[in-house]
Amino acid sequence: MADIRQRARPVKFFFTMNMQSRSGNPTHQVIGEVRDIYTLDEMVSLMQDQDFVIVEEFYKKPEGGYYSQGETILNTMHIGKVRAGT
Repeated sequence: MADIRQRARPVKFFFTMNMQSRSGNPTHQVIGEVRDIYTLDEMVSLMQDQDFVIVEEFYKKPEGGYYSQGETILNTMHIGKVRAGT
């Protein structure tokens, strides 16, 4: 399994947060990668054990792709939905 993880590409997760965004929307979405987490099952286990999760947050580029905004801490009590992307 360790060999598979070494070759695995990081997974971008799409977090829907149940908290107000800066623009005043009642929810907002965070795109992020979590170190050593590759599946939704692993994400569920992490969220059950932790009140906070450190993610590398990404923003979408207008021309396509993503760019890093650095690390952000998310409060798992405000995460309403998580979807695995690519």
